[in-house]
Parts: sequence; structure tokens; C-alpha cells
Amino acid sequence: MAVAGFVGVIAMTSAGCFLEPDPPPKPVSNWTIEEARQFGEFPLYWLGDSYEGLPLTVVTLGTDGDGVRHATFFYGETSLTGDPYSASWLPPLELDIQPYCGFSPEEFLKWEEEISEYSEAEASDIQIRDVSGYLKRYSSRESSLVLWTGGSAVHLSTWKTELDIEEAARTLIPIAKGAGATLNALPPPVQTSC
Repeated sequence: MAVAGFVGVIAMTSAGCFLEPDPPPKPVSNWTIEEARQFGEFPLYWLGDSYEGLPLTVVTLGTDGDGVRHATFFYGETSLTGDPYSASWLPPLELDIQPYCGFSPEEFLKWEEEISEYSEAEASDIQIRDVSGYLKRYSSRESSLVLWTGGSAVHLSTWKTELDIEEAARTLIPIAKGAGATLNALPPPVQTSC
């Protein structure tokens, strides 16, 4: 009987090696728009309560592994993507803001150089509302754009959508000013040595 139990444990342990991991939990908001409006660490931008028919679905404030704070706004329902070992939830449109030095233009270019062997998409220079940034188009339905304005690095990304990412960047609203804000030139980046 002891041998049968031992064989059963070995069989269950062996079978466990082939089980795929559970997907990560679906993202949920941990922050409100009112809290975002009061945030003072670095300037935040958003696209309102909805953008091009996509409702604002998730608002988060978090800290990455390098200790950098991020404010993130998801527009549209998220979908699970990737294999079971690297799965993540992505919305059709994501807006992620962090401090300028959290992802400076110099850091972006270094990162681009490191990942160039994994992606055929090349970053192109772009000007949006008087500030500089970089645009990458991975396909007609997936792209990313990063701008540096004031004390912030503003990163937009689209996934499985025909949305024009440049137009979304042109309509960024300073969250502290509310939805009625005039879309003037964005402030130039704060020249901070990182």
C-alpha cells in the first residue's frame, strides 16, 4: 500500500510539471480620477472618460521594479495575450505616465538599441503639440508613441485597434485642468539631469 501511495505522489508530481500557470489577474482600478487630479509628483494627462468610443476602464497608480511611479489609464476592455508563461492583459489603448527621468529620451534610445534585434519596427522622430517623441508602428493595429513634456514621460500604446495613435497624442488633456482644457502646445520637457 505504501508503494502505491508513493507511486501516486510521483505521478501527481510529474503531471504537475506539465500544468500551465494560471493567467495573471485581470487589471482593476486602484485609483480614482479625483485622486489623479490631486496628484503632484509629476504632470498627468488623460483622454477623458472615453476616447473614440472606448470607455476608461482601469486607472492605476503603481511603482515598477526600479522604484519609479506610474499612472496608467486603460481605454477599452482588456484582452489576455501571450503564452501561458508570459501572459498579460492589454487594452486597445493604454496611456502610461511616469516621471521624465523614469524613462528619459536617452534611456529610450538605449532600450531601443538593445531590443532592435527582436523587432523590425523602427522608432521614428515625431513632433506632437510642440514636443518631441518617438513613434513605433509594429503593424496597422499595434503601435506605441512616447513624448516628453514638462516633468513627464508620456507613453501611449495601441493593441488590436485601428485607432490613430498620433491623433490620440494630439488630444492629451492635462488631468488637473479637467475635460474643458484647451489643447495648446504641451510644455517643453524639464531639462533635468537624470
